[in-house]
Amino acid sequence: MSEAPDSFLKVLALFEKLGVLESAEYWQQSRMARNMAAHDYETNYDAIAEHFNALESLTGLLFRTARNLIGRVAMDLDIHPASGDFSAEFDELFE
Repeated sequence: MSEAPDSFLKVLALFEKLGVLESAEYWQQSRMARNMAAHDYETNYDAIAEHFNALESLTGLLFRTARNLIGRVAMDLDIHPASGDFSAEFDELFE
């Protein structure tokens, strides 16, 4: 997104301080796992399975971060999703 690396780290630190991110370190680890998934895979199916299992284990962090961001934006900026189309399904993830 064309931001300098230090400014992205500042955004992560701010989001961690505001409670959007549970941990900037966890977010960086998740981002690294995502970046690895975007590359070509070898034919080592055990390694592929291990990587996708790791990605699956990160989905909770992603969902919690999304919920935290939605809540923070609503509280601070009074901005809400334009549609509630998937609100019930999203809320069920946290029950």
